[in-house]
Amino acid sequence: MTAPREFLARHLLLPLHERLRGRSTLLQWRRLYAADRLDPGTWEARRLEKLRALLVHCLREVPHYREQLYAAGLVRPEAATLEDLARLPVLERDTLRTQADRLIAPAWRDRLIRYSTGGSTGQPLVFYTDKHREACLNAQKLRARAWFGVLPGDRQVDFWGSPIEMDRQTRIRRLKDRWLLNQVVLSASHLTPQRIAGYLDFLGQFRPRLIYGYPTVIYRVAQHLLDHPGLLGDYRPRLIVCTSEMLLPHLRETIARAFECPVANEYGSRDGGMIAHECPEGHLHLFGEQVIVEVDRPDADGIGDLLITNLDGYGMPFIRYRIGDRGALTDEPCPCGLPLPRLRKIQGRANDFLVGRGGRLIHSSTANYILREVPALRQYQLRQRADHSFDLILVPSRPLTAGEQEQIRNGLCRILDEAVAVRFQPTDSIPPEKSGKYRWVISEARC
Repeated sequence: MTAPREFLARHLLLPLHERLRGRSTLLQWRRLYAADRLDPGTWEARRLEKLRALLVHCLREVPHYREQLYAAGLVRPEAATLEDLARLPVLERDTLRTQADRLIAPAWRDRLIRYSTGGSTGQPLVFYTDKHREACLNAQKLRARAWFGVLPGDRQVDFWGSPIEMDRQTRIRRLKDRWLLNQVVLSASHLTPQRIAGYLDFLGQFRPRLIYGYPTVIYRVAQHLLDHPGLLGDYRPRLIVCTSEMLLPHLRETIARAFECPVANEYGSRDGGMIAHECPEGHLHLFGEQVIVEVDRPDADGIGDLLITNLDGYGMPFIRYRIGDRGALTDEPCPCGLPLPRLRKIQGRANDFLVGRGGRLIHSSTANYILREVPALRQYQLRQRADHSFDLILVPSRPLTAGEQEQIRNGLCRILDEAVAVRFQPTDSIPPEKSGKYRWVISEARC
């Protein structure tokens, strides 16, 4: 049964909020909801139509892609096929850094939204999105949650790596999200047993239908719940969605056992967009109306670098973008009946926790808020030693100033809530692990 506040949020407050933000999220969601019932042939035709429209836009409006399309002989992109996409070169992160201005459509410049991300490679990246792309991304999330009976406006709790301090504007936004949109963010930092117990008490009172966040954090909450059964009373969420990290089997099993509800994996990124989500049958479906996914140089098991073409990004298009993850596709149909293609396997790196004063666990994404705001850091790897001190291995575009070093040192000590040494170790390059992936945070500390 829908609660009155959820009904009000779904039909009035959330649509009004998105309209005031200049986003067509609910309109896009309704279109996607209807597309789930299309036959595969009609669905494929719509995706091809979106690809052609994007390529036509790039030929007319985007200097970088105009050159590439002409060089590839794609002078009539309105007649392009999916196979023609492979004629274009791969978009690398270095290209985004060195040619960002030429990747922007000038007519969209005043509508662009700046983002920065550390990403799985530990290389800070600045790029631009727009409200249309944001609306489509949010609509894809709503679409996937509806597969499990969670609808827009339903109560939601996010476990997220937000910074400790909140300014007045952030506090106002959180009050708005809770009391108008039914969304609450709980910090992934400082996970003491007392804080986890408080979180579980809040969940039992707020009774969210959806719990969303880092699997390692939700796993810790689930462990506490299993150790202290009965803390939630008769409350159970309808769905738990894990994102931003690898959802390892033992994490999934513990979370599902503790909360007694389905656990689904979401795969996406700020730069690549919303890419895939598990269906109730447990299979990862690609959001094919938003992204086209290719596998570059697959190995014998079909696993290779994933290349992402975002079909909704017109302000700064990403075509055949090497996102930094590896995976494999499959053509096998899914029993759920969705027309969406499937991602058979995804390989990524599960983040470590940092350990702070008194053995408090701090999600490593919190450190990223500190490091990604220093423009001189081209790449970094943060290693926490057993004594809680840090070695910051960095590839700088220039030597860090004393002020920048102090900014980093103060930020890292603040999130640990203790004074520790921070050693800066400049280098020319940071090699990947055997898997080809980089780890941007590694902790040897133990709580």
